[in-house]
Amino acid sequence: MALIAQPFRHPDSGIYYLRRRVPDDLRHIIGKTEIRRSLNTRIHHQAKAAFAIAYADSERLFNDARQGICIEHHKPEGVAKALPTPLLPAQTESHVMLSAALAHYVQSISMSGRSEYVSRRHAVDYSRAANRFITDMGDMPIAAIQPSHIHAFAANLIQPVNADVKPLATSSTRLLLARLSSVMAFSVDSGLIEANPVTASRIHKRLGSGKPKRRLDDNRGYTWSELVTLFSHAEFQRLRTAKGRPGNAVFWIPLIAAYTGGRREELAQLYVEDIHQHERNSWFIRVIDDRPDKSVKTDSSRREIPVHPDLLALGLLTLVQGREPGTRVFPQLVKVSDGFAGIVSKSWRPITQLCGVYQPGRNPLHAFRHTFKTLAREHGIPKEVSDWITGHASGHIGDSYGINPLSRMASEIQKLPSLAKAAGLLPCE
Repeated sequence: MALIAQPFRHPDSGIYYLRRRVPDDLRHIIGKTEIRRSLNTRIHHQAKAAFAIAYADSERLFNDARQGICIEHHKPEGVAKALPTPLLPAQTESHVMLSAALAHYVQSISMSGRSEYVSRRHAVDYSRAANRFITDMGDMPIAAIQPSHIHAFAANLIQPVNADVKPLATSSTRLLLARLSSVMAFSVDSGLIEANPVTASRIHKRLGSGKPKRRLDDNRGYTWSELVTLFSHAEFQRLRTAKGRPGNAVFWIPLIAAYTGGRREELAQLYVEDIHQHERNSWFIRVIDDRPDKSVKTDSSRREIPVHPDLLALGLLTLVQGREPGTRVFPQLVKVSDGFAGIVSKSWRPITQLCGVYQPGRNPLHAFRHTFKTLAREHGIPKEVSDWITGHASGHIGDSYGINPLSRMASEIQKLPSLAKAAGLLPCE
């Protein structure tokens, strides 16, 4: 009896891989004896989803090689890449199954120009949505999927018929349906169906607003007293010299986030050369996706962030001085399914609980982004400068012209009060 193919778990790193032997008759075409591809996760159920996509890709590669379709040799990590396979005429009729449409959607992701990691993560997330529909509703011909099926699917996500299946929150249901809708929209663009059944169902309207109404007592950010409590706590200050993984990243990333409003992943992925000196001797943190393992959320996220004098006084430059260019500021952080910063978030939450400032519904690390915007407003940093620093797009076309003056940002950032002195990290004058 043949064994069922399974993800391979690396004994040292714990990261799962696809490992597949290349058939003997194809080795001279593909140029390899084995396909080996990282699934970028240590979590088994996520690896299974990524493995299914990678295995299907390898199967298409073998089929294309047998049919004489062009193969790109010597791709890193041992994965050869086949040219996209168009749908055959017989497949473009009404009997095209959702699983087949999903396979072509996944194949199209490589055309987006995103980094390999981001494309793979996108493929896994969107495949999970379509595969959940297939699990609950069956692998239907895509043209047969009606708005009524979408409503039934959504209802089963929130209140599963199977008592052993965990129900999804409304927000998670909305996200999963949005990803399924993207697969359907691609199918419309590809001529497989005339209309997107998810959009036609108006399911998102029935599920209600995706964001809760803002309250006057909005607590998504920390108050000043909460910041002082966090950064003055002995358990936090002990992390400055912490070793291992995540080590001192749990000390520095929250601090840098408090002074810059930077996103957790933007800070966790920094390289040594990203902390650099500009005109008038001012120091800046560069956020840019110039390497395969770096990503940005939006175009406006690519930016220079001025370094507050407190961070310099606290020893930020000791993280990069004497280090080789091309190395990461926090080399102990390993990129997995939730990025470099996932382990920092998991380690930071207990600190907030220990300090008594944890609030349900508040993201413990992302809260610094809200806090920074509040402090900027309170201390007179103009909105346009605050947006430049945090990478928020204003929505005005005129703001896309010209550049953001670095000297102005370096001057305005000094308006922030000294959190480090208030928390006892630096001596008061």
